[in-house]
Amino acid sequence: MAKLRPEIPVNIAAKILFLSDRTCCVCRQAGKKVQIHHIDENPSNSAESNLAILCFECHTETMIRGGFHRKLNAEQVILYRNDWLNIVSRKRGLAHTTNQGDAEENSRELELATSVAEIYRENEEYELLAIHYHNIENDELRDKYIEKVLNENPSDHSIVFLRGLQGKGREVSLEVVNRLVTRYEAIENYLEIARIYKQVDNPLESVKYYLKGVASVFGEKNYFTTAFYLRELVEDGLIEDLLAKAYAKANKSGDLWWQIRALQELKWDTELNDLIIESKEEILRSNDPKLLQLLAKQEGNEKKYIEYVKDEAQSTTMKVEDND
Repeated sequence: MAKLRPEIPVNIAAKILFLSDRTCCVCRQAGKKVQIHHIDENPSNSAESNLAILCFECHTETMIRGGFHRKLNAEQVILYRNDWLNIVSRKRGLAHTTNQGDAEENSRELELATSVAEIYRENEEYELLAIHYHNIENDELRDKYIEKVLNENPSDHSIVFLRGLQGKGREVSLEVVNRLVTRYEAIENYLEIARIYKQVDNPLESVKYYLKGVASVFGEKNYFTTAFYLRELVEDGLIEDLLAKAYAKANKSGDLWWQIRALQELKWDTELNDLIIESKEEILRSNDPKLLQLLAKQEGNEKKYIEYVKDEAQSTTMKVEDND
């Protein structure tokens, strides 16, 4: 007697069909008969992440000759499915109207993404494949190949870089980090050390080496390199990390003024407003015109705010006259 094929739970099947608009995620031709495909070819695995809607023709291609003149494998199905789910979701949310030109461009980009992935896979360039999937924002496939690389005795640099891509830099052993830092210290490559510390989530050491490296290349009149790494430092959020450290330090020491300044620079408005209200009595006792202005503004007391601004102006004028 033939073994019965496990059925996909009705609620999951309905959800998958709805999310895909009952349309094949590969050819995307409306009105064609479709079926739910198990990506890993295991019919007992009906997890949503393992299901995709395919028409009969595309489903056949996954098993026989492949689509687009190459095998339509599981990873390609995942890419097509995720892209199609995003398109359907955007259309339903009316976030924007996709015209024919947009659709054709998206199709070309997806075709290119799958082609590049196939080249890397055939050449067993798994680290490049992981980076490729990271760049096209497919964390599932990125992590699959990162784990493959990490299980094959990778270099220290690969360990740090790949864990950094995942946001898991803190999992890298101190031994690996120290070996790399020692190596680059010997050749005075401070900017590479800065990146290493950034990838393992040590922002203070990262900033220290960014500044050391930038000072070095600036002294050599390498202005492009100087600008490039200064922008990298800013865009990677290391300034915000420093400000957060400054806030934590001021909070620990009870320095209200520097807590407020750090929160202002971080633009953490909710935390700033809460701190000002909670510190009302301290602010009133301080008689600090800047703090008093912030309190009056937060309380919506325009009369008091104007009064405090005038007091500060008067105080500044008196100090200038005293200096004269």
